[in-house]
Amino acid sequence: MKAAFLLVAVAATGAALWFSGVFSPAARHLLITESTASPMGNGAAAVLTIDNQGAPDQLVAVSSPTATVMLHGAEAGLPIQTGTSSLATDAAHIMIRSDTPFEDGALIPVTLTFANAGDTSVNIRYATPNPDSMAAHSAMGHGTMQHDVGDGPQPTVSLSVERVENGWLAQIETTNFTFSEAMQDGDHVDGTGHGHIYLGGMKLGRVFTNSYSIGALPSGQHILRVSLNTNDHRAYAVDGTPVEAETIITVD
Repeated sequence: MKAAFLLVAVAATGAALWFSGVFSPAARHLLITESTASPMGNGAAAVLTIDNQGAPDQLVAVSSPTATVMLHGAEAGLPIQTGTSSLATDAAHIMIRSDTPFEDGALIPVTLTFANAGDTSVNIRYATPNPDSMAAHSAMGHGTMQHDVGDGPQPTVSLSVERVENGWLAQIETTNFTFSEAMQDGDHVDGTGHGHIYLGGMKLGRVFTNSYSIGALPSGQHILRVSLNTNDHRAYAVDGTPVEAETIITVD
């Protein structure tokens, strides 16, 4: 069966949402969206979202015919849950370098290699973000920005996980901290915010309650980590140490 090519651009809230790829038949259950790259260091950092509508898998390699690419922040195969997860600037992501400068709007072909699904090729759109946008903060190292509580009340977080039907359930307990979805992207208010949750380098999403559902996972041991973040997405810290917790999920 020949691989099918799909390239669709959808405009939403003033931004382009890219769906692009050359799929092997075994990878048709993987929907790759929001594949963009922005300047970082001497190259570009590429992020994307993977909606896995099939069995769990692992992202094991990346390659490109036009640039030098590598997975940054990943020592081994990245676990791809059944459901949605992302490469992000504050998690594992793709570093891209080229002998020639990237032009705004350029499409960079990158092939993602999965342990079970095989190769899926995507076109990653390069863009220099508006200096005042959240993307610009990400390009400057969004994941390392911190808010140190100083002498104020010190938030804490603990994390546990249990197996449930069709996946896992993380339980997140905090002190001196209140989750607030309504206040995300707003001004900082002491002791409020949201969480960011990561699995083996992949970013699963934001946390707004004391529990978070995770889909089926590939076999192996996976580090689950949650951090507490301010409304404006800085990481809460105490004496320079991020307020976060982690545990290990073992899948036979």
